[in-house]
Amino acid sequence: MSATASALYLARQDTYARFLSAADSESAVCWRKADDQYPTPDEAREAQDAAYLVTADAYNRMLVEPVGPHKEAKAVVEQIRELGRATKDEQDWVAFKKAREVFVDACRACLQETLEA
Repeated sequence: MSATASALYLARQDTYARFLSAADSESAVCWRKADDQYPTPDEAREAQDAAYLVTADAYNRMLVEPVGPHKEAKAVVEQIRELGRATKDEQDWVAFKKAREVFVDACRACLQETLEA
């Protein structure tokens, strides 16, 4: 593998991992909000807004390059938004976990393609 391909692989891997971590953190905030674990509604909103900014930033970094799992990442973001609007009983964690799994599989495929290029 060339130095350029290696650097590209590592950069993409880091970008995908950062998005995944941000998505997991934001989904946890959604759970805590729905479970009324924040002392006040304002604190819940602030935590959700802060987590949203991190996820949005990580997602936007993926959009800079015209290759990769953009559609899959968007599906994860959409699922997180649904979790954030839902009550504890309405939250669809199965759909979120499925979107996350599809994203991870797409990342693996993209990274493999990077190695093969």
